[in-house]
Parts: sequence; C-alpha cells; structure tokens
Amino acid sequence: MKHLIILFTLMIFAAVVNATPRPVPEEDKEKALLVLQTKCNVCHIRNNPFRIFNSRNMERNASAIYTQVFVKGRMPKGDDIKLTEVEKETLKKWVAGNI
Repeated sequence: MKHLIILFTLMIFAAVVNATPRPVPEEDKEKALLVLQTKCNVCHIRNNPFRIFNSRNMERNASAIYTQVFVKGRMPKGDDIKLTEVEKETLKKWVAGNI
C-alpha cells in the first residue's frame, strides 16, 4: 500500500512538473506567503534561520516545500503546528504554478 501511495504521489508530481507554466496570481502568492510565515517560519526562525521564507525566496523554494510538505510529510514538524485543509490547498495551488 505504501508503494502505491508513493507511486501515486510521484505521478501527480510529474503531472504538475510537466504542466504548462502559468503565472501565479499575486493573491495566491500572498496567501501562500501568509501560510509560510505563520506555520513554517515560526519554527524556522528558531531551528533553521537560513530557511526563513519571504516574498523574495519563496518561489525558488517551491519544489523543496512541495517535497517536504506533500511528498515526505515532514513539515510542519511536531504536534503544535498543523496545516488546515485550506492552508494545504493554498500551498498546493501556489506550488503548482512555481515548479
């Protein structure tokens, strides 16, 4: 079952990567940045200060964000911070336009 989930995830990733790039609306970027600032930077400030997300670096980190959040499920870490379904969809929508 685990292998099927990984295969399915890779198929989705390949579809997203091969999709025709389209400009990401500024509103989507702002919403995604808010999620990154409120759910990711909280820990990154303490534990990984070189990976604090801002409007200038978020696009170049889109692939890593996708991998860590949606493929590997490593982020956000711990039990204190969880992404809501709306926040997950916000990040997915933004990532789809940036990888």
